Amino acid sequence: MWVITFHAIPKPGTEEFNKSGGAYVNCWILYAWEDGAEHLARYEVEKEWIIIEKVGASWIEDADIAKDDEDREYYEQVLIDGGTFVYDLYPLEAKDEDDEDFEADAEIGKSEGQLETEH
Repeated sequence: MWVITFHAIPKPGTEEFNKSGGAYVNCWILYAWEDGAEHLARYEVEKEWIIIEKVGASWIEDADIAKDDEDREYYEQVLIDGGTFVYDLYPLEAKDEDDEDFEADAEIGKSEGQLETEH
């Protein structure tokens, strides 16, 4: 599976627009090819977010994640649903990652969502 990370800001009129300055979105997608996984990830994220940039992409396999790793739950959920999206939100005031409170605020604002796939 692929984990593709985007930096995104909320679209005007969405629930997060007046609450968060943006997010780093980790898109866990069960798909063989990176370009296909990225297309699916962009489709879901762009429903309510404006993607600023693609930050990275990594191919992940079971052996890459320790049994006690916090990412294990995302990996296992993707095997069931086909995709999971983890939004690491940062506050409206945070301008960038150099902001002193960025790390703490982003952790407090963490949320996640799942992509439902049809079988």
